[in-house]
Amino acid sequence: MVGAMANNGRIRSAFPVTNGSKDLTPNSAPASTAGSEYGPVEFSREDVEALLNERIKYKSKFNYKERCENMMEYIKRLRLCIRWFQELELDYAFEQEKLKNALEMNEKHCADMETSLRNKEEELNMIIEELRKNFESAQIQLAKEQTEKLAANDSLGKEKEARLAVEKAQAGLTEELGKAQGELQTANQRIQSVNDMYKLLQEYNSSLQLYNSKLQAQKHSFTFDKVFVPNTSQEDVFIEISQLVQSALDGYKVCIFAYGQTGSGKTYTMMGKPGNVEEKGLIPRCLEQIFETRQSLRSQGWKYELQVSMLEIYNETIRDLLSTNKEAVRTDNGVSPQKHAIKHDAHGNTHVAELTILDVKSSREVSFLLDHAARNRSVGKTQMNEQSSRSHFVFTLRISGVNESTEQQVQGVLNLIDLAGSERLSKSGSTGDRLKETQAINKSLSSLGDVIFALGKKEDHVPFRNSKLTYLLQPCLGGDSKTLMFVNIAPESSSTGESLCSLRFAARVNACEIGTPRRQTNIKQLDRLSLG
Repeated sequence: MVGAMANNGRIRSAFPVTNGSKDLTPNSAPASTAGSEYGPVEFSREDVEALLNERIKYKSKFNYKERCENMMEYIKRLRLCIRWFQELELDYAFEQEKLKNALEMNEKHCADMETSLRNKEEELNMIIEELRKNFESAQIQLAKEQTEKLAANDSLGKEKEARLAVEKAQAGLTEELGKAQGELQTANQRIQSVNDMYKLLQEYNSSLQLYNSKLQAQKHSFTFDKVFVPNTSQEDVFIEISQLVQSALDGYKVCIFAYGQTGSGKTYTMMGKPGNVEEKGLIPRCLEQIFETRQSLRSQGWKYELQVSMLEIYNETIRDLLSTNKEAVRTDNGVSPQKHAIKHDAHGNTHVAELTILDVKSSREVSFLLDHAARNRSVGKTQMNEQSSRSHFVFTLRISGVNESTEQQVQGVLNLIDLAGSERLSKSGSTGDRLKETQAINKSLSSLGDVIFALGKKEDHVPFRNSKLTYLLQPCLGGDSKTLMFVNIAPESSSTGESLCSLRFAARVNACEIGTPRRQTNIKQLDRLSLG
């Protein structure tokens, strides 16, 4: 469009300087000539055509002054338009020259770039050719090296096979020689062992004959609250003591423990046979009864909270069987004697310091804890028992009950104890650690016998502190608890001597009076679990 470009290539916005298609009249205002005096003036195509086609009209045909003035004004606007065209033409010429120079420069730059690219392409082609030659040479060298390597590997493999064959033959000869020497040594040891065993058997046979002759000359009679024959079921045994377990829910301290020689069935009586429902022991059955009774008493307004702890006394050291620290459970070394100190309070309750105490909600949860404790308990093999308990196991269930209707509170404690078995060193064949364990077990059981003897004679001083076992059981043996002891005896005739000792001990226990059981009611709930 005419008038669309301005100086220096800038876009101008056109504006009219004429009256468009209207004719000028004598009274019309002359077109503005301010373009030459007040700044640039721009024309559009319509403006130019209107200016050229303009016809001047006059009021009076003979008014020459007016005609001259109008003509001068028209000529002035024509000059202004001509000057604008001239300036526009100069702008176009300048822009054309500028674009021409830019085009020449770009063409030259493109030519230079094209030359440079051709040079680069030639250089790259030369590099590619050289790399291709180097690659072919490297392939040839690699193939040669691989061939040499395969040959070397084959040679090395053959050498290794030969060396291994020699070493294997040598090892076979050495092993055969070692076996022969071992068999010879074993044979000598067996000969010596057979000789020693033969002497021991002769001595043992002589002692048995002497002992049997004495037994045949006299009879022994004992009186107990109940005697269970060998074919008595676990359920029948539990039914006999179920009311005693109920006493714990009623707010009494109850203690049940099993005593007897190694292999007589104490652990079977207390724990039963794992995985066999019919042969469950007293502990699982007691727990089932307690949880069932707790549920049935809800309708009467009773709510019970139960807490469990399990420990063992091994070599006069208390071990926490529910501890998550396996080192503290398994080792004696480095365990401070004060770590699990025993304390009795004024109410006859026993507290064991730093003992793990857990809240339980179901018998299934307690069974899981029993399995965990059984895995941590110390056991060992002796000539009298393949799986002999080498420690005293104490299971404690603390029962706190509240009747929401009567606001009555009861606190009972159920202690179920599996004592380690008594054994004679001459029969158990214990050595090393087993010997140390046997000595500790017999000492603690002997202390238990001393306590029972002192209680039976109503002596002023009862040596409860002579062992950890008797000190731990002090409230059960000499306090206000309901205490029951199972004595287990082995049916073999070779165990007659140990059975007599166990029966005599049981008779002594049966003759003891330990005090009147006291029900704990209306007592504020204790924060910690105790053994009673």
